[in-house]
Amino acid sequence: MTPRQQNRVTLAVASLSAVVLVLACLALLPHFYPQAQVPAWVIGAMAVVAWLFLIIVHEAVRNHFADLRLLRAGLEAAAFGQLPPQALTQRFGEESVGLGQMARLIGQWSVERQQQANRPDQRLAAVLRALHDGVVVVTESGLISLINGPAKAMLGPHNAVVGRSIFASVERDSLLAAMQRAARSGGKPVEACLVMLDGSGHSVRVLDFGEHRGAVITIPSVELDGIGEVELGLDLHDLPPSVPPPTDDTLLSQLPVVVLDTETTGLDAARDAIVSVGAVRCHGSRIYRAAMLDLLVNPGRRIPARATAIHGIDESMVAGKPDLAASLPEIAAIMDKAVVVGHQIGFDLALLRHGTERLGLDWTPPPRLDILLLSAALAPDESGHEIDDQAARMGVNISGRHTALGDALVTAELWVRLIPQLERAGVLTLGQARAFSRRAKGPLGRQKEMGWDEDSQMK
Repeated sequence: MTPRQQNRVTLAVASLSAVVLVLACLALLPHFYPQAQVPAWVIGAMAVVAWLFLIIVHEAVRNHFADLRLLRAGLEAAAFGQLPPQALTQRFGEESVGLGQMARLIGQWSVERQQQANRPDQRLAAVLRALHDGVVVVTESGLISLINGPAKAMLGPHNAVVGRSIFASVERDSLLAAMQRAARSGGKPVEACLVMLDGSGHSVRVLDFGEHRGAVITIPSVELDGIGEVELGLDLHDLPPSVPPPTDDTLLSQLPVVVLDTETTGLDAARDAIVSVGAVRCHGSRIYRAAMLDLLVNPGRRIPARATAIHGIDESMVAGKPDLAASLPEIAAIMDKAVVVGHQIGFDLALLRHGTERLGLDWTPPPRLDILLLSAALAPDESGHEIDDQAARMGVNISGRHTALGDALVTAELWVRLIPQLERAGVLTLGQARAFSRRAKGPLGRQKEMGWDEDSQMK
């Protein structure tokens, strides 16, 4: 609030207070002077003004506590080394005082913390630029978090980039076996052969990345190709913070989320089965790719050709893979203490519910948010709210569509972009988001017909 706005509010409150005081005196006048007559319209006016005054006070208090919630979110984000939520900087202008000054201090603190956190990475990059050997660091799931020039030249400059899977260039099983051997080596590097997808092989050393979960791969090289080039994003190894289970009062900017997607044998949630599960954890507007799930699940039945045509998973790919009963502990672990978010997430949760019940196990519906419903509530005049439609509007690059993990990652990108849009619409908390999503009457009605809505899941 700017000083001018504060002056206006102060003047309005003072004026209303004076009016209420005068009217109160008029109302009390007959008690002291019984012969005095107070017209009925004066008493009615007094009641109306008092009612308006209470509304203004209530709104001011509500906005004040909303500001305090945003400040808390900013402090929590700064504590995690993140920038404060966008709504914090939008709520307080440059001229603002009081809470606005605190908001600017929080923003400055966040920027300084990020700069301090980035300095070691900048120094590391300078060291890696001087190396002739190739160096690549991967997460537990194979995402590249650091790569220098010689390694990129060997793996291929188009596929070997930070944030992309090394398995776009390297045969999966041989590298995973080497990483497992390195994890058992007691901190010593192991010799291995890195088998490329074109069949060629390279001798490498693989060192376990310890508590950061992943591996450091060094590639002896006599070539000088790519010297001086370094890409790194070691925050890909970061895990989401450990926080209490969310409540309706939890801010979206600090909400623990698992974005989940499934591929199936068909579209009948009550009768079809899961063949693949993909998930990734988020906290507020940050995606934690180190906390991902990418499972093939043996459905114990034939996979129709029409389903394989969509997601590419056939019966040979799931042969020997764990069934749903064996996969449920991993699925439950990544969903623990988080809100489940997805596109038409009711379908995925209905599949899990029916599959769990067929196994004779209890099902507890998790808290959830559907980005289709949220998008439809935010922009009811838009013609499409499918993943592709939203991605086009929000500038999200689509890759890996119609794979469970690929769809989960795209949906996660959509979710973190929805958060500031929801905040601008006054939707700040989980409870507000759940209520807001119910405004999407059309899509919600269709989900109820299919038995995917939240009420059906509670039965």
